[in-house]
Amino acid sequence: MKILIALNNKEIKKKIDDEFKENVYKYDIDNKENVIEFLSNTNEEYVVITRDSLAGNIDEKLYVKQMKLANENIKIIYLVKELTSSYKEFLFANEVFNIFEGEKIDIDEIITCIKEEKNIVYKVDNKLTLNEPAVKYVTKPNVISKELIAIYGTSGSGKSVISSILAKKLAKNFDIKVALLDMDIQNPSIDIINNVDEKNASLSQIVENVDNLKDINNIIDKYMIKDYQNKNLWYITNNCSLFDCQNKMSNKYYEKLYTSIYNKCDFALVDLPTSPFLDVVPYTLNLATKIFFVINANYMSIRQAMKYIDLITKLWDINSSNIYIIVNKMQKDSLELKQIKSLLYGYNIITVFEYYKEIEGYINGGIANLNINVDLTGLYKLLGLNDTETKSGFLKLIEKMGLKDAD
Repeated sequence: MKILIALNNKEIKKKIDDEFKENVYKYDIDNKENVIEFLSNTNEEYVVITRDSLAGNIDEKLYVKQMKLANENIKIIYLVKELTSSYKEFLFANEVFNIFEGEKIDIDEIITCIKEEKNIVYKVDNKLTLNEPAVKYVTKPNVISKELIAIYGTSGSGKSVISSILAKKLAKNFDIKVALLDMDIQNPSIDIINNVDEKNASLSQIVENVDNLKDINNIIDKYMIKDYQNKNLWYITNNCSLFDCQNKMSNKYYEKLYTSIYNKCDFALVDLPTSPFLDVVPYTLNLATKIFFVINANYMSIRQAMKYIDLITKLWDINSSNIYIIVNKMQKDSLELKQIKSLLYGYNIITVFEYYKEIEGYINGGIANLNINVDLTGLYKLLGLNDTETKSGFLKLIEKMGLKDAD
């Protein structure tokens, strides 16, 4: 991705030039009208680093709107004089998440925003200095649309890794409570991928407690393992044998588990087994507010996906408009995106993950942290995380379970 600087600030321009070299446009544009003119003449993806006080005859809000209209393939890093609540909501609604308030800016944090998918607001003082750390705070939209997201996909597509990445990014980039449930009774791996201790908790124990107590709302914390890096992320792992799951588990227990998670968290991501004939799959897919279907960018995976989607939409009457495609492991010899869109016509591809060889090292413990740089703007927008006025997307789940929406 290329970088456009429109700050009229030589020091910031030089440091970003040194970091990103030929990817940075050669000029630091000094007025708003020229920024819009530049963007309107290109369809390339750009990170635009600019400020609302830049010279020009356009106010700060119209400036954002016109940049977006000029080129939809941009990510804006916005420096603002003062971030009021209404101004913040406006920027979030227009998909501007990387916001620095005041004029005391840490350029290293700007560089981090360019490199990573970080939807964060920074609160700072009001004197322009360089390389002085900003005081960071994460903002939370006023209205969170609760979601139960089923992660389903073809064999070997990497849905467990995708589930883990999405859960981590949602919990890190937004101040929301996220739970990742390992319901893949065929091949549970959430504990391995995320290096979490199971603490001997299993789905079979949930069965016993539901039978004895009729409810697990008060003890759901017993099964939830907090991520060691993020206080907003919990895991429910699965060390239950396939035999026990098939002989002990039923929709009654899934309902109790999902209901308890609904009461506890804002978002729940459920990693499902590939086989459509295990009862946890149709139950969860029917209950889910959204289904993220993970495929690989090859004909075999897409052909299998078409068969599975045809099965679940016809046999279980799942609405196809509730299914969103995530393409994983895209690499040099993969099918082109336009070919995939043609083969899966009618289904929305919300994001594409490239193939990362580092994932093997991460799973095997050789790499401590896995930094995946992927554009999740469309996915965030789908989840209403850029719109504070979005109504609850969890109403479907509430109605099916007979729950009342609890604050």
